[in-house]
Parts: sequence; C-alpha cells; structure tokens
Amino acid sequence: MRRYRLPPPPAAPADGPAQRLGTFLLHTWPGRILLGALGLYAVGLVGVPVPAGLQGLDRLLLLVFGAWFLFRFGRFILRGLLWRIRSKLILSYLFIAVVPLVLLVALFLLAGLLFSGLVGSYMVSIEIDQAAKSLQNAARGVLADLPGDGPARKAALDRRLEPARAIHPDLSYVLVRAGRVVDGSEKLPATLPEWIRPPGFAGLTNGVGGDAVRAVWMEGDTFLLLEIPLDARLFADFERRTGIRLLTMGGVVKAGGGGVDIHIEEKEVRRFGQAGEIGGTVFFATPERTLWETGSRESEPLTFGYQPYELIRRLSTGSLNMADLLVKLFMLVGAIFLVVYCFALLLGLLLARSITRGIHALSVGTEKLRAGELSHRIPVTSRDQLGELAESFNTMSRGIEDLLRQQTEKERLEEELRIARRIQMSLLPAQGAVSLAGLHIAALCLPAAEVGGDYYDLLPLSDTRMGVLVADVSGKGTSAALYMAELKGLVLSLSRIYQSPAKLLSEANHILGTTMDPRSFITMTYAVVDTVARSMRYARAGHNPIIHLEIATGKTQVLTPQGLGLGIDRGDRFEEILEEAEVPLKSGDVFLFFTDGLSEAMNGRSELFGERRLRDLIEGSEGLESEELKERILEEIRTFVGEAAQHDDMTMVILKVV
Repeated sequence: MRRYRLPPPPAAPADGPAQRLGTFLLHTWPGRILLGALGLYAVGLVGVPVPAGLQGLDRLLLLVFGAWFLFRFGRFILRGLLWRIRSKLILSYLFIAVVPLVLLVALFLLAGLLFSGLVGSYMVSIEIDQAAKSLQNAARGVLADLPGDGPARKAALDRRLEPARAIHPDLSYVLVRAGRVVDGSEKLPATLPEWIRPPGFAGLTNGVGGDAVRAVWMEGDTFLLLEIPLDARLFADFERRTGIRLLTMGGVVKAGGGGVDIHIEEKEVRRFGQAGEIGGTVFFATPERTLWETGSRESEPLTFGYQPYELIRRLSTGSLNMADLLVKLFMLVGAIFLVVYCFALLLGLLLARSITRGIHALSVGTEKLRAGELSHRIPVTSRDQLGELAESFNTMSRGIEDLLRQQTEKERLEEELRIARRIQMSLLPAQGAVSLAGLHIAALCLPAAEVGGDYYDLLPLSDTRMGVLVADVSGKGTSAALYMAELKGLVLSLSRIYQSPAKLLSEANHILGTTMDPRSFITMTYAVVDTVARSMRYARAGHNPIIHLEIATGKTQVLTPQGLGLGIDRGDRFEEILEEAEVPLKSGDVFLFFTDGLSEAMNGRSELFGERRLRDLIEGSEGLESEELKERILEEIRTFVGEAAQHDDMTMVILKVV
C-alpha cells in the first residue's frame, strides 16, 4: 500500500543545554550581569579586597539568580515528571485522597483539643466555685454558737478553723463584731461592701495580695471573712486528681530561661514552675471574678497546662478506662480507614492505567498518522468513551486515507484537464493569425471550467472570403470539449466543400446526429464574409443571434434566422426549419457573434446581464476598435457580476468593417 505523508512536524532546536547556557551568558544582558557577579565573587574568594557595598550587591545578585535558577530547574523537573498523563492522574488522586485525610485528622485533633480544653476549663471553674463554697461552709460552722469573748472564743475559733487550715495552709480570716475587729488579720477588710447581703458571699475576687477566693458568713452584727490566695497551693490537690496545673491568672505565657514567664497587663510578672514541667497543652479558663469594692463581675483568663490523654484517663472511673477504649477505637477506625484508602488508591491506579493506556495508544496512533502511516489502527479493547474515541480515530484515519487517495486522483484529473485545456485552447485560432483585408477582428473564449464547450473559429476560405464560426456544446467538461474538437475537424473539412452556410450546417447535423449522445446537442452560428462582394451570408443552428450595429443609424438589430441545434433532429425537420440570410457590409458596421455566457452572466442577486445591455454597449462604441470594444464588454460584464463566480463559458467574435 502506498504511504501518504502529511507535513512533517516542526523540528526541535538543535542547540543543547551547554550551547543555550553559553548564549545566555555571553549574548544577553542578564547573563552578562550574572557572569560579572560570579567573577566578582571569585575575586573576593582569592583574597582581593572588595568594597562592602559592592560585595553586598554582588551577594544579592547571586541570591536572586540562584532563586531564579532554582525556579527554572524545579519547573523543568516538574514538567519532566508530569509529562505523562498517568503521573498527573496519580498525583491528582493522591491530592484528592491525602488533602481530605489531612484536613480530617487536623479537624479531629483540633476538636479533641478544644473539647478537652473546654472540659479542663469547666473543671477549673468548678474547682474555684467548690473552694469558695467550702470556705463559706467553714465560716458558717465557725460562727455557729461561737462564744462571745475571752480565751474560750479564741480557742473555739482556732479549733474550728483547723480543718480548713489543714486543706489551705495560706488561709487568712477576720472576725468582726459590731463593726469592731475581734480577731484575725489586719490586712483583710474590717467592713463589708454594701452590695453584700446576708447570709454572705462566696467566690473569686481581688484579695489583699492579688486574686483570691473569699467567703463571708453573716450572723446579726457579726461576720467572718475567710480568704485563700489563688495560687498553685490552691490547685495542688486538684492537680493530683486531674493532672491540670495552674500557670497564671490572665496575660500571656512565655517560656524561656529555664521557666515560664507570665505577663499580666504588661506590668506584673508571675512565675510558676519550670518550662519543662508544663508539658502537654496550654489552655485557659474564664471564671467570674467579683470586684470587692463595687460587686461588678468580670472574666479574666486563667491559664493552665494539661495532658489531654491523661485528663481523659483520670476522669474515667471503674475498671474500664475510657481513654484506652477511645485509643483502641481510634486505632481500629484508622486501620479500617487505611485499608479502604489503600483499596481506593489501588483502584484509582488501575483506573489511571486503563485511561492512560488508551491515551498512549492514541498518542502512538497520532505519531504514526503524522509520519504518514495511515493504515495504522488502534485496537479497541473497551466499550467506554475511550473505546469510542479509539474507534473515532480509526474512522478518521480511514477517512484521511480515502481523502488523500481522492486528492491524488483529483490532482491527476486536474492535471489531465489542464492538459486538455491547453489542447482545447490550441484548437482556437491565435490572435492575429487569421485576418482579412477590410475587416478588424477581435475574438475571445473564456471557459468556466478547466475545459469548456464553447468554440469559435476563423476559417480562411480565400484571399477575400472567410468563414466565421461560433458554437456552444451543451454542458461543460470533458465531453463538451471532445464534441468541440470533433466539430472543429468536421467544420474544417466541410468549409472547403460547401460555400453555403446552411448546406454546411445541414451536413454537419447529418454527420453529428449519428454519433452524438441523444442528451447532447450543439448550437452554432456560421457566416461567410466576402469583402469583394461586400456581403455576409449566415445561418443559425439554434444559437444566440448576431448583434449588428448599423453605423448609418447608430442602432443595433439582431439577426435571427430560424434553425435547430445540431443533434436535436436527425431527420428532415432540421433542413426544413434552417434559414440562410445575407446582410451587406458597410464601412463602420460592427457584428457581434457571442454565446449565452455573455448575455446570461449573473450577479449575486441572480440578475442576468442580458442582450439589451450588450446592444447598448455596442451602440455606444462609436469610434472604438474591435479590441477596445471587446475589452469594454468584458469590463462591463465583470463589473456587473462582481464577486459572483462565472457559471458558463463566455465566447465572442467581433467584426468591424473598415
């Protein structure tokens, strides 16, 4: 089978990386700047002193070019890795699978941290409230049936406060009766604010040395105020039970210098323990703090550290530890998720392979198609969209193969038609080859196709006589050209036998009628011009009329003797209808022989040029020679037709009597 070749692909640049690098360094301004920066850096390495500013600029340029080269190199590597569609699909699958996984894990971790932190925050707030309530209960127990004065009161007070001091060694108190401090610390307030109503108050407030837990119990004109500072000792038992460790009240936690610095309102710094002792996660609680003077409430963050897993373990009671159960449950879910993920990844890789296998086959097919192997076919192995695409490719390659074969055949036929056109044009008389004294002659034949069916001829019969022939074979193309060639040979023979145009047409009809296709015919006008007799005898076999311009009147008339086309009737009917006429030749008269390609020239609006326009052109041609009149007629027809295509052959012969 013949191999048809498509246009070759554009050739890749022949320069290698070394040549391109040399071109960049030597023939571009950025390359020259880089070369200069490298040279300056090398000078500095060998110990030559370089100004500090210039050295800094050099380092900056090298850093910029290094980043640019890294970017270009990374893009080159990425293009190489992602050139295959399979790599792109696998990478996209990984992104689709990994990104949600990472986000899901991050979401669970964040949710776990927030949940455990909120639990710890709630427990810290509850611990403070419970401490305040226990102090208030202790104050109420102390005041119950407390002796009035003397050593008995002092002993009873100390004895009743002993349990609270065992729990809170930093406990402070003040006992006030009838507005007078009976016992206790002088730093504690001796009067109660107006906002405190019986039986008392318990909560977090601003104490003597800072934030503290206070409790007040009132009985008549006596009240007992107990206070414990908000510090690590308060949360010692709480830390033992829960693992939550108090860091500070409010502010920002900063680790460094072997400990933790707590900045409160950018002024006071408190320090609780070493940085390594914090561990785990830092969170904050927001217990309500009551301002002692006004009774208004506000919330300030209380920072604490804890271990989320340890917190859950300590909160779990009984033989079944929920923390261990949750860990095992998460491990089970993670294992199941990993198995499903691996299965999905394997399935994605198989799908990617099935997709890229079809695309690879298409890529190979297009390469072979570009190389001209139009017989290559892609095996269709699947009944999906890729299979349909492969089948479409095979159909396309078969179509291209057929089109190229048809194109080759068409080119061969066009070449044969061009040869036929040259032969046909050679059958027409050359310009100026035939002349007759007393006549100016101009002739033209423009086929609409490569070969046409129009024909004209100028037949020298003697020194003073000439035959003029214009014919139109029905149809166009090769068959019309063959009939035209046959007609030429026939007329050349008959013109030497018959002097009468009618006799010549009758004999030509008799001969052609036996050989022509019944569906074909020829229209023809034949005239014999005699310059001595100053006359023209003519006959018309169904052809267009002759337009005659009488110079004496300046008007045109059409010469239309009757006649049938050659080949239409093979009997006597042709001779009965055929007429022969004669017209005198007067100086200045013009005769136009033409085919219907002139009168039926059509513009874009499907309007015909018409015989009337031809007659008007000839009537306005006074003073024009035959060649000038021919060019004028052609120019008018082209202007009228415009961009419309020529749909029929155009032939004309113009005779002007001198």
